Amino acid sequence: MWKAIISIVVVLGSAAAVCAQTITDPKEIASRLRFWTQEAGDPVYYGEVRNVDPRSKQILGYYQCLALAFIKYDNGVFYYAHKMWGKSRDGSCHYDDVTSFKVGNHGACVKDTNAGFGRAIGTARMTKDNIDYMHSTFRTIDTNARRVGETAACVPPNGAGAGLYSIKIENGRFKVMTTRPLDYEVNMDAQDPHHPPNNPDF
Repeated sequence: MWKAIISIVVVLGSAAAVCAQTITDPKEIASRLRFWTQEAGDPVYYGEVRNVDPRSKQILGYYQCLALAFIKYDNGVFYYAHKMWGKSRDGSCHYDDVTSFKVGNHGACVKDTNAGFGRAIGTARMTKDNIDYMHSTFRTIDTNARRVGETAACVPPNGAGAGLYSIKIENGRFKVMTTRPLDYEVNMDAQDPHHPPNNPDF
């Protein structure tokens, strides 16, 4: 009886330790993510972008809502598509409402029928139906050059973006902090973008 109880406690303790584990190695991070080039579906990660105190690196309040799709991983470089938009008046990101809010930030060289360049409203829709992921030039998180943003292939001659301060998986969230400074966080539970989460904040 006591042996069974001790075994259960050990298992639960080990599971809690895994959840609390912080992963910083790019290869290990990539092994836990789902990429469009490796999936029949189009998994999307949802979360928020927050402001960061430039001196203390303390994460501050809300900046924008975030939908993030990882396209591929290649030798320390994560290729991704993303969209950012403002919260509604009730303070929610409303991830399940992809048409009501103007998308203010997305890849400049992504072939997206819902991008909304210029005065176009655009949508927060993130699917393979509207994003031509096989023929687009995506932004990157380059852990070798320590840069995040548009590559030189999109914005010659040197690309456009910010420095990479940190990248990790922690407490069930993928986190990237840039030198802009901004903190990008998404829930590690990837979702089907055809049925995005209806939680106020994910």
